[in-house]
Amino acid sequence: KNFPLLSAAMARMPMLRLLPNVEMPIMGFGVGTAWFRASGEKAEKLRNSVIAALDAGFRHLDDAEMYGNEKPFGDGVHEWLARTGADRSQLFITGKVYSCDEPGPAAVCRSSLAASRLPYYDLYLVHSPFQRGGEPFRRSLLDIWREVETLVDDGLVKAVGVSNWRIEDLASVIDGARIKPVCNQVEAHPHLQQTALVEWCSAHGITVTAYSPLVPLRADCAPLVDGAVTEVAKKHGRTTGQVLLRWNMQTGRGVITTSSRADRMKEYLDSFDFELDQADVDRISQAGAAKHLRMYWSECPQFARL
Repeated sequence: KNFPLLSAAMARMPMLRLLPNVEMPIMGFGVGTAWFRASGEKAEKLRNSVIAALDAGFRHLDDAEMYGNEKPFGDGVHEWLARTGADRSQLFITGKVYSCDEPGPAAVCRSSLAASRLPYYDLYLVHSPFQRGGEPFRRSLLDIWREVETLVDDGLVKAVGVSNWRIEDLASVIDGARIKPVCNQVEAHPHLQQTALVEWCSAHGITVTAYSPLVPLRADCAPLVDGAVTEVAKKHGRTTGQVLLRWNMQTGRGVITTSSRADRMKEYLDSFDFELDQADVDRISQAGAAKHLRMYWSECPQFARL
């Protein structure tokens, strides 16, 4: 039954080719911050939001061990699949491992899949190159990566990648990797552009995906939104959120966004029938560069200068 894939949003949404047989929708729906360790009423809201996102037209969903919400996430996926008659293969689901020392990527992946009642992940990421405070893992990144590779061998994941990795982290594993990382998911927006990282990843066949692409909508970022982004939005007859998503996509990244509101989900998915002019992109880039802001992992000294 193919009808659940025939939404207008999906018909317009570009796909990013990670491997010859693995394509990822350029926009994903994330279930992180707002539903961190969701339980009780919060878990129910997460389940409903996953269903609403799929109803709106999202087919790329992004979860993680660190979020601690695999069960309600999986409940939402399964309820939607049962109601629509769609097949798991019609969705692209990303998972992530953070506990790289103990119990390690293989055990975490199996546990997350079991909690979500999923047979496999389309993409599985090493959530960070070090611990939350910046302390290194006890194991080397290459040793961790070699365990991640076994998940592909065992059919538990289709593609593997990383998140929050710097160039030096990627360089430490890529030559010794039997299965190359195909994605690096990082915080990216006009206030944290990381262009050198995007260029390095592109040169090595690694797709970059941006999380928190709408950070400039925060009140303390008003000068950017009130100026360049708002004026570009008015020029195109679009919202500031849509403009920021287009900026990320047109500067070489996929995007992970989220909302519990169905109208916002539709707004984000309506970002594929217009393009920013290069002058618009450049103006937003220049305005954003005037203020450096990292929302996540900022406590890590490794990111103090990035």
